[in-house]
Order: sequence, then structure tokens, then C-alpha cells
Amino acid sequence: MDVIVAGLGIAGVFALRSLSKSLDVVGIDKREKLGHPVKCGEIIPTKKEMKRLLPELGDYSLFDISKRFESNKTDVISFFFPNGKSYDINFEFHVVNRDKMIQKIAKDSGHKIEREVILDYKNGRLYTNKGIREAKILIASDGANSRIAKSLGLWNYEISSAKQFVMRNVECDYRTVYMFIGKEISPGAYGWIIPKGNGFANVGVGFRSKFSNESVHRVLERFVKEFPYSFQFLKRAEVVSKVGAIVPIDKPLERAVHGNVIFAGDSASMIISHTGGGIPISMVAGNLAGEVVNKFFFENGKLEEYDLLLKKFLKKPLLTAFFFRRLWDLFADKEEKILKIMKLTNARDLEKILHCEIPWKIKLLYPFLKLII
Repeated sequence: MDVIVAGLGIAGVFALRSLSKSLDVVGIDKREKLGHPVKCGEIIPTKKEMKRLLPELGDYSLFDISKRFESNKTDVISFFFPNGKSYDINFEFHVVNRDKMIQKIAKDSGHKIEREVILDYKNGRLYTNKGIREAKILIASDGANSRIAKSLGLWNYEISSAKQFVMRNVECDYRTVYMFIGKEISPGAYGWIIPKGNGFANVGVGFRSKFSNESVHRVLERFVKEFPYSFQFLKRAEVVSKVGAIVPIDKPLERAVHGNVIFAGDSASMIISHTGGGIPISMVAGNLAGEVVNKFFFENGKLEEYDLLLKKFLKKPLLTAFFFRRLWDLFADKEEKILKIMKLTNARDLEKILHCEIPWKIKLLYPFLKLII
């Protein structure tokens, strides 16, 4: 083979999408139905928001999201703090049908797709449940539990658990994404209600065991049935389906190219770590991986160009997101600290933080923040 794309989530299918049809390519994935079950909140910032999130990207055409993939579109994020106080932030999202999006993009790529389970990678060979595969280039997009990253000794990033219900009869403003923070909700992370339209919503929590002795299942049950600020939207809601997942919440790999292996997406901890937002970063990374591989084959390009492009387009916002995640850890497990920090913030500050920009007051007060809180 010229190229193996190992793992067909968002990063993998966007790599397939950009790889030349002249190349001998196979995409492999363990799932019987690509993109299913859906293991995320299914939100993608609009092109307008991505221009601010990734100001160096230049070409934002990836974020012209087709209406056929969109189940809803929101324009506000409502943040709820532990005392019930909320802030409304203008921020636009496409709420997508992630599974349909993945299936369509994979099919339209024209490349061969096989169902296989990755077992190991060593000595340039990919071992699967169906045998051994070799290729000139391997794009490793096999997710947060990447077998390939583990085999190469690169898997050392922190991950967070997440659990989500799809619910119907959710009574909320369908133009608003709701986020809830606080120890009672999800220590070290947050809870969410993301309306999909027609009364359906993704309802879930992130979870970090270092901050709690409970299980993620108990935390989600409390969020849905007991916590007053979320329950007000869920009084009549019914669970349609449920799913669990893990999400990297660390810095991205220092290098994403290792020999003839290119890492893209969650496998390289490429994520907006303070929000857990992975879809837009995986779209960019997968697309770049495919473009760099095309140049490798047809223009004598070097794979190391991929690392240079990642540094240019993604490094600063992803490291800023990691800074906010580390800052959050200072007070995530104590309600009184969260309420103190609230006094230092306003809606404008939260808007900047969502866009991976550091408000001036945080820059100014950061050296003293541990004393303040």
C-alpha cells in the first residue's frame, strides 16, 4: 500500500478526503458502522468562530458544513456556575450528525475501507485481527487510546472519561448550548446540554477521577435527575441512548511525525483541552496529513512539513487551552474557590477563554492567583 489510514473517526476520514485518488490507500476501522456509536457532543464552531480560534489557518473552507450533516445550529453558550448564576456568551456552533458526516466523507473519498481491529505496530508493520499490513506511510488516527502511540512509546497524556445520554423531550432554548461547572456537577470538568433539535439533546458530563471518588455513571445520573440548574430543562426528558468515551485533555505531542508514521487527532492529544473540543482540530489535522502525504508522493515533499504546519496553525491555541485547563485544576474541586474566581470574571472574559485567548486580568493576576483563591 501507499497509505494506511488507521482509525476512521473525524481525523481519519478527513485524511481520506484529502488523499489523492491516485494513491493506493486503505482506511481501516474496528467499527461495523463508521462513526457509530457517537461518542461526543457533536458540535463544530462555525467558520466565523474558527477564524478567531485558529487565526493563522488561512483556508477555512473545511468549516463550510453541509446542511445535510446539520441537525441544529446554536448561537449562544449559557454558562451555569455552582450558585446558579449564569452568563450568556455569543458563540456559534453547528450541531451535526457526526456518524452520517463520517460515513459520507469516507464513502466520497473513493478509497478502500476495511473493518479491522488494530492490535499492535512494530518494525514498520501494522498488526490487525486480519493479519499484517505494510505501507509506505501510516496515518495514525486511532483515537485517544491509540494502540500505535502506545506501541511507539508516545502515549503518556492525561485522559478524561465522559458519559452522555441522547434524550428526548428536553425543554430548553434550541439556539443555546448549556454548560455547567462545579464540584457537584463534574469535578475537574463540566456538564452539558446540547440541543439537537425537535426536543432531542446530547446530555452529558466529563469526569476526572482524581477529583472524585464517585463513578462517572453516578455523576451523570445526578446531573440529569437531581441538580436543579440542569434538571429544570430535563424534567420530562427520557433517555434514548447512552454512550461512554475517553478524551485526551493534555498538550499535543511535541512531534506528530515519527519515521513514516503521522499522528492526527486524539491519537496525538490534538484537542482544545479546557473544553474537550476535538472535532474541529481533528478536521484540520486530518486534512493537513493528507495534503502533506500527497506532496510526499508527487512533489518530493518531506513528512516533517506536517509538524511545521501544526506548529503554525494549532500550537498556540492548543497550548493556551492547556494553560486554562491547568488553571482550572487549581480550584476545580472546591466550590468556594469557583465562586471567588467568578468575582474576577465577566462574560467578556469567558468569551475570550472560549476562543483560546488569555484575558488581560488573568495575565496580570496569574502570579498571585493561588493566593487570591
